[in-house]
Amino acid sequence: MVKNMKDKKEIEAVHKHDLEILLQNLNLLDSFRTGKIKCQFCNDVLRDDNFGAIYPEQNRILFACSKLECLAKVPKK
Repeated sequence: MVKNMKDKKEIEAVHKHDLEILLQNLNLLDSFRTGKIKCQFCNDVLRDDNFGAIYPEQNRILFACSKLECLAKVPKK
């Protein structure tokens, strides 16, 4: 529950249904479907059921799985 406006945080998100569109636009859909995209932190192969985050870093697109310990390492804006 948000008690005041200071407690609100803005997040950028992609709905699960739009993930394939995003990956297609980045020319990464085939890599995702063939298990070539891995979590930057634990090296797990990313799938529909464990996809956590996508983020840019030093002109690269990186990924994290949905494990809390990996998501906690994703750089904040």
